[in-house]
Amino acid sequence: MSQSWLQRKRKAELIDLAQKARLPDADGLLKDDLVEMLVNHLNSNETSFAKHPDFRDYYGRNGSPIKRERVSPSAPPTVIKSTRRRTLIKEPSEERMPEPSSLVARTPVERAPVDRTPVERTPVERTPVSRTPRAVPRRVSEVIAQVDIPASPAQLAEVADQSFQVVKSKATELWDRTRIDELKEFIRENASSVATIQTIILLIEAVGLQWNTLDTTAMFATPPALSSYSDSPHVMGPNGWALLTAGWWAPATLWSLTSWVLPLVFSYFFNLTLRTNTSRKSSDNQYPADPLIFNITRAILAYSAYRETVNTALVPGAWGPFSESSVARVGNHVPGGYYGLQISSLVGILVSLYDAALKK
Repeated sequence: MSQSWLQRKRKAELIDLAQKARLPDADGLLKDDLVEMLVNHLNSNETSFAKHPDFRDYYGRNGSPIKRERVSPSAPPTVIKSTRRRTLIKEPSEERMPEPSSLVARTPVERAPVDRTPVERTPVERTPVSRTPRAVPRRVSEVIAQVDIPASPAQLAEVADQSFQVVKSKATELWDRTRIDELKEFIRENASSVATIQTIILLIEAVGLQWNTLDTTAMFATPPALSSYSDSPHVMGPNGWALLTAGWWAPATLWSLTSWVLPLVFSYFFNLTLRTNTSRKSSDNQYPADPLIFNITRAILAYSAYRETVNTALVPGAWGPFSESSVARVGNHVPGGYYGLQISSLVGILVSLYDAALKK
């Protein structure tokens, strides 16, 4: 335990030991050189540093030698005797057999005969015993599945919602097949214009005029199946032969001239939409015939032709080549009469102004 004890020390501890051993210049040495110098110095000065407490472990011993005990030769050796196990065999002893005893003669005893008559046995009726079958254990889930348990409100609501969704999808599919939405959008797109509104007004006037001008006549007899639903013996309808007479053509021609032919000619030539002052000039802002001029012309012509039909006491005068009866028939048979013609013209004027304001 010399050099290895020093090798386990740190360099700072070695420097401290070197200072205690009075070694000069120990700080500038490496650890291995310092260990070698300490070993040489401590070995050469063992008498001086052996009793020093810091170097006691360096000069110490790990332990004393182990003493082993020796066996003295005078002791006699012990001898181990092995004893064998003896088995004793016992000889069989002679046993005497018992002597046979003398037999005693016995006389047979006579027995009375036994009357063995067959005894009739009544059959015993056995009633079948009914055994109840043993209950077989079953799972709780199987038993619950067989029990008719009423559904909860949440399940009923879910089933109702699913049924409603199925019906809704079927109804939507049928509705899409009818293409009513497409037809609706088509009508809406084409009806949202001044020309469509003006056309509808003219159709109402024409249908009302023809309905009131054509006289109704009997077309054919009422069928027996429909006689209980009708008091008339004949089915009435418009008189088609009136279309070949002047009584129909004269009012129809007069209404056509004053309601759409002459107004259309004036609005075509006096079209104010051709010269717009807007910065955006496009074909959407222009019409072949000015709707405002068209309705103003209609109002003026209706005033000049049918103003006297308001007073039923007076006979209206003729208008150009048309007779008084033709003027009176148009003024009285058009829906609303003279005021109906003026109201339709006023509606056309307002729609034309509104459309022009939207396009500015």
